[in-house]
This record gives sequence, C-alpha cells and structure tokens, in this order.
Amino acid sequence: MTRDEVMEATTEAVRAAEALTDHLERLMARMADRLPVDPSALRTWDDDPRERLHALLRMYEQTYDLTARKLFRGLLFLSGETIAGLSAQNQFRRVEAIGGIASADRWIELSVTRNILVHDYPVDPVAQAQRANRAWTDLPDLIAATRRTIFHLRQEGLK
Repeated sequence: MTRDEVMEATTEAVRAAEALTDHLERLMARMADRLPVDPSALRTWDDDPRERLHALLRMYEQTYDLTARKLFRGLLFLSGETIAGLSAQNQFRRVEAIGGIASADRWIELSVTRNILVHDYPVDPVAQAQRANRAWTDLPDLIAATRRTIFHLRQEGLK
C-alpha cells in the first residue's frame, strides 16, 4: 500500500474507533450500576441487562481488534517503522516505543481478555461473572490506549 492509501485507511479506522469508544463509554455508564457483578446477581438479570452486557463484551472485542489491527499498524507505518515480519507482541512494543500506548505489557494483558471473550462461552454464572468483570476492569485501559493511539496518529498528520 502507498502512504496515501495507508493514510486513508487509517483515517477511516480512527473515525470508527472514536465512534466505537464514545458508544462504549455511554454503554459503560449504563452498566455502572450492574458491574462488577456477583454470580448470584447475574442469575437474576432479565434480558435488558444481559443484552447490554453482551453488547459491551462485543464492543470490547471490536475496539481491541480495530486498535491492534488498524490503528497500531497505521501508526507504525506512518512513523516509518517496518512492520513486515514483526510478531504482534513486537508490534505492540514498537507502538509503546513511539508513544502510541503506555505499556506493551498492559496491552498484552488486554489481548488475553480479548481472547477470553472471543473463545470462551461459559454457561456457568460464576465463569460468566468472572469474564464480565475482567472485561469491565480492563475497559478503561483499552479505551485510554485507543485514544492515545489516535492522538499519536494525529501527530503523524491524520486529520
């Protein structure tokens, strides 16, 4: 891809990430009275809070994926970094080195949560609560890292 193509794709990803994180924060505010959740309380939830929780967890995944796959790669490319052949963890370390995220190690922890959300589908209320509470704890850092990356992309010339 040319620099202009990367710039265009990354600009679109920034717009999507801003909209997604804004929506995610609004949804977090609506769930603040429910999370973190005790498994016994989770058993009493009706469809509305369950659907909001489902949306919150899916939006965690989407935000993580958009940031890691589009924003980080765009930032690295636009900063003159070579990303071909770099593992995901090494990409995260390069993003940290140029200031796009505060900590690659913390981002890797966020990726563990993302993987749990994507690959685990517990039916046991205890496991469901653990999964929800882990995401709830990690969401502020995920949003902060996404916004920090957007800030650095703008420093690289994105509008």
